[in-house]
Amino acid sequence: MELRVPFVTLLKIALAVLLAVIVIKLWPVILMLIIAVVIAVLLDPVVLWLEVHRVRQTIAVLAVAFVVFGLLVAFLVGLLPAISREIAAVSHQLPQIAQRVTKVFPSLGALLKAPGAMTRDWMVRGLVAGKFAIVGLSAVVLVLVVALYLLVEGRKVFAWFLSFAPRRFRGRIDQTGREMSGVVLAYMRGNVITSLICAGFVLIVLSALRIPLTLLLTVIAFIFDFVPVVGTIIMIVPAALLGFVISPVRGVIIVAAYLFYHLVENYLIAPRVYGDTMRLSTLTVILAIVIGGTLQGVIGAVLALPIAAAYPIVERIWLRDRLPPDTVKRHEELEHAEQ
Repeated sequence: MELRVPFVTLLKIALAVLLAVIVIKLWPVILMLIIAVVIAVLLDPVVLWLEVHRVRQTIAVLAVAFVVFGLLVAFLVGLLPAISREIAAVSHQLPQIAQRVTKVFPSLGALLKAPGAMTRDWMVRGLVAGKFAIVGLSAVVLVLVVALYLLVEGRKVFAWFLSFAPRRFRGRIDQTGREMSGVVLAYMRGNVITSLICAGFVLIVLSALRIPLTLLLTVIAFIFDFVPVVGTIIMIVPAALLGFVISPVRGVIIVAAYLFYHLVENYLIAPRVYGDTMRLSTLTVILAIVIGGTLQGVIGAVLALPIAAAYPIVERIWLRDRLPPDTVKRHEELEHAEQ
């Protein structure tokens, strides 16, 4: 029996493979575009508020750009040199710190017996880190520029993409996009607020305890507070280690303070900041973080949560008519139970 494959089928397979290759090759660009869209969604209400107060869109976007890049410059000019001074001060105290670490953690003593080799190793790592920092800064600037352009032309671009969809689907696509942007906005706005509060709390606690590298640990707390559960562990470990090096009591205080804050954040601050838009179970959060972190590291873990929170929107708009009635009823009961 002779097997014949139609030419159209071969063409579809070839196009699918080509599309997969393009996505893999361009994935860093696609990821930056996704982040730019998220930032644009976060900044869009500010532009709309200025437009309501009779400010032209171009002027409003320029004002937002001035603030955003002003914060970036303030971080680079003000905060980074201060962190560098802290690191330099700690590096001069490496022998004393090594002795304290050996007393508190004897198993690490062998790793700290060659301070010269360790210093050279850190110098090499510093050069590599400097190279990546320059690349990262360029990527950040590019993402911010794209986000600002999306503030100006984002709705036109969305309408242009919408015109390619079949007419019978355009209404649902438009509704999905609008509701998902609300979820992304609630998530990013809430995360920025809680991360700022977390950074302020960490700065006060570590400054009061006179822990080295306070500013660096504060920046770490701000960044990793965007990642629930896992981020808490990551920010606690370096602060607790430095605390235990100084004294066991300070280490215990730091661990207790971090855990206390995150209990307050999870049960008091977050419900008020996020509102009803982000309703995710703990299991969903953990699974989303694991999957997103495995695929794209910290960025993937951060972006996975709004995607998971947006699934009920897709289910309600696109899948409701195709789901069994008992499944829809169960989901409605879960939503009412969470409320």
